[in-house]
Amino acid sequence: MLMRGLFVLILMAVSLLIGVTLFEKIAITIIGFSLLAAIALLLYLLARQTAIYTIGLCGCLMDLALLSVLPVIWYNSVGGNSVPPSFMLKTQITDVTLVMMVLNALALRPLYPLVITAGGIAIHAALLTYALTDPRTIVSPDFVAEAFSSALKVDLVLVNMFILALVGAILAAFTLGARRTLMQGVKLEVTNAQMNRYFSPGVAATISEDADQVRGVGGRTQDVAVLFSDIRDFTTLTERLQPSDVVSFLSDYHSRMLDEIFAHGGTIDKFIGDAIMVTFGTPNPAHDDAERAVRAALAMNKALADLNAERRNSGLPDIRHGIGIHFGPVIAGNIGTKDRLEYTVIGDTVNVASRIQDACKAVGTSLLISEAVKARQPVDIETEPLPDRKVKGRAEPVQLHAVVEPTASA
Repeated sequence: MLMRGLFVLILMAVSLLIGVTLFEKIAITIIGFSLLAAIALLLYLLARQTAIYTIGLCGCLMDLALLSVLPVIWYNSVGGNSVPPSFMLKTQITDVTLVMMVLNALALRPLYPLVITAGGIAIHAALLTYALTDPRTIVSPDFVAEAFSSALKVDLVLVNMFILALVGAILAAFTLGARRTLMQGVKLEVTNAQMNRYFSPGVAATISEDADQVRGVGGRTQDVAVLFSDIRDFTTLTERLQPSDVVSFLSDYHSRMLDEIFAHGGTIDKFIGDAIMVTFGTPNPAHDDAERAVRAALAMNKALADLNAERRNSGLPDIRHGIGIHFGPVIAGNIGTKDRLEYTVIGDTVNVASRIQDACKAVGTSLLISEAVKARQPVDIETEPLPDRKVKGRAEPVQLHAVVEPTASA
């Protein structure tokens, strides 16, 4: 629309500078300001995102209305009824039509240049028919006679109409290709934005470079570290809050936890209410997945301590959470249908990690890990073994370890 307004302003300026008669200048000025007012209204509607496609078509109709009026104005400026109507086809109507076709193609809507093309050809055909029905019109095959007199060279007009059709088809094809490319780019950006919500920046960049590994239904078996985090007494904490306050509360908590998870290369598998399921080693496993999971959990506890300090200053109760981590084989990949996929991990390792997190309540600690995770920790991460514990869904007891929180001096 802005380009259309600029074109109208240029047309008005040119007409005022080189216009032959006062009638031409006044007519162009009145029509120009009317079009600018209409364009301003359409821009207002566009800003409100109201019927965007219809507004574009209205702009095309405005262009065609201008194309229809211009030959008449120019014809009257050179004598009107005192000269043959063939002069209508000797104006710059073809050039103006081509410019309008290009401007409408910039909207990347193939229909727009096609509408201008069809309308421009129809206007040329109507002018040619009108000129041929006038007895004063002289038809001549001579190009010189056509250029320097009132004679009309019909095949030249037909060539101009063919050029309009050809250029219109090319612009429509180009616009369609450009639009598809743009939509693919937008879709890719949306996909990348979605990935950045669940994957750490480094992992998201890896997936963007090799998207085939997370495309399509299916998965692969691999070892990963699975972390579950859950807020304790969440219902009690939020029972007196409004729904919007609950959302704000969770958003604040989750954002702080995600900062630490992403900082250690974790992947958000899903949010389950106030709980968070995280994996370390998806989509690509690394030798230190279990270590990074524990370090992320320790950082999450530190972030929660900082958050609680802020809450206490505001007279709010502390938040407590429990974190459980297990390491083992899972099936990682896209689960669902081709129309609705979720990249996730499934398997016994996931269930055990969830049960370890549940065990935090009974043990009275905020961070528990399995023996498989403990075996993959460096010496600087201290743990305390706990008695073997039965967890729901497992016949054999699970060896648990409590991770010792580092002191401030450490």
